[in-house]
Amino acid sequence: MFRRHDALHHKDTMQTEIRNGTLYISGDVTVKTLTASAFARYEQQCRLKETDSIDFSQVGKADSACVSLLLNALRRTDKKPTIQNIPDSVRALAELYEIKDWLQS
Repeated sequence: MFRRHDALHHKDTMQTEIRNGTLYISGDVTVKTLTASAFARYEQQCRLKETDSIDFSQVGKADSACVSLLLNALRRTDKKPTIQNIPDSVRALAELYEIKDWLQS
């Protein structure tokens, strides 16, 4: 039980913050580190009218969970945010999934 608690509060867990119209993502964005509450917060922040862009420059490890975040943001029908600094590992996955054209940034 202690290890599980530790993993949920690990310093590399995904964090989000909006500054000047940009949603900044930091920490690790992986299947193991992306919690339901972090994903829900991210979704809510993406829907805010003030969110014009999403910056992934502070992301450490990233896998298909990060691809999911990107696709979620791009599903917005009112205004698609600009995506900045997509991690190389996510670009590689996007190419593998044949969706790299969707992630133009």
